[in-house]
Amino acid sequence: MKLTKVGAGATVALTLMATAAFAGLRQPAPVAVDLDAQFASGDLITAADAKNDEVFIGCGTRNFDDGVGGVFRFAFCQAADAEGDRVVCNTSNPELVQTIREINDSGYIQFSWTDDGAGNLTCSATGFSTQSFYADKHSKGNQKGNER
Repeated sequence: MKLTKVGAGATVALTLMATAAFAGLRQPAPVAVDLDAQFASGDLITAADAKNDEVFIGCGTRNFDDGVGGVFRFAFCQAADAEGDRVVCNTSNPELVQTIREINDSGYIQFSWTDDGAGNLTCSATGFSTQSFYADKHSKGNQKGNER
């Protein structure tokens, strides 16, 4: 009888350890906008799951026929953090546009910008990281509004 209890306890312990190992590392990166340093960062999943509906981060691209046989391409990045700091910058730099085009829906974004003094913000650097610890965990019970 005593052996059965020990065996059952060991089974429960191993099951819990296996569940913890299955969960994997989760490293949320909340959106942060630093207007003085002209830098914003955060991961898309944490932003989407933020309790504050004003928090977001993302980038996008647009392509337009230029009317003379070519295509005008530009990109933008935007973010707002929980403190209410917001930024939108844009760029037509082909390398930055291409980098922004490669962003997917579950990763970490960072970008910086320059201000021409008249309030026109130009994206000057972008970065994107796809790591398993930024991946969507909705399948494991997380829903909008839950802490991560």
